[in-house]
Formats: sequence, C-alpha cells, structure tokens
Amino acid sequence: MKQQALTAKERALQIELVRTRAALERQAMSRGVRNLGEDLRPSAVLRSVFPRATSRSASDWLFQVISLTRRYPLLTSSASALLSGVGKRRRWWRIAGGLLLSWQVARSMGRKHD
Repeated sequence: MKQQALTAKERALQIELVRTRAALERQAMSRGVRNLGEDLRPSAVLRSVFPRATSRSASDWLFQVISLTRRYPLLTSSASALLSGVGKRRRWWRIAGGLLLSWQVARSMGRKHD
C-alpha cells in the first residue's frame, strides 16, 4: 500500500499517538511486574495454596493435611526425608520451597490462560 505524504499536523499527530501508545504499554508492563511481585510474596503463595486458611480450625487443617498426603504420597515421603536428614535440612527446605514456588507459578499461569 502506498503511503501518501502527510502534512506537518498529521505527522505530529501520528508521532503523538505513537508516544501515547508507548507510554500506555510501559504503564501496563509496570503494572504487570508489580502484580507479579505481589503474587509471589510468601503470604500470597500461602493464600493460593490454602485459600481459606484463616477461617479453618485445627481439625480442618489436620483433615486437609491427611487428604493431601493421600492424594500425593510423595508429600509424605518428602516430609519424612526432611525430618530424617538433620544436617541436610536447610537444603531440603530450599528444594521444597523451589518446588512449591514453581508449582504455584505454573498453576497461576494456567489459570490466566484459561
């Protein structure tokens, strides 16, 4: 498609529109980074794992743990491995935290694409 010569006012208007679009995209990027930072805070991750954590009693927590260990037997073996390795405990906590964080990020990204 041929581009016709623009007048000075049209060119200035087009430049201003491009600048405005760039400013809006920068704001959207900044907002997205800020939201991601808020979503990755430990309290937000905990709330996403246990959405009604504050309203649950101790028996509800116990039932939740039992149902999770039945559904995911790897959790039970991981917990026993964590408790048995006294010298390696810090490393296991880091690995478990990394796995939990990865799982939450993948889960939240899957929800956003649905």
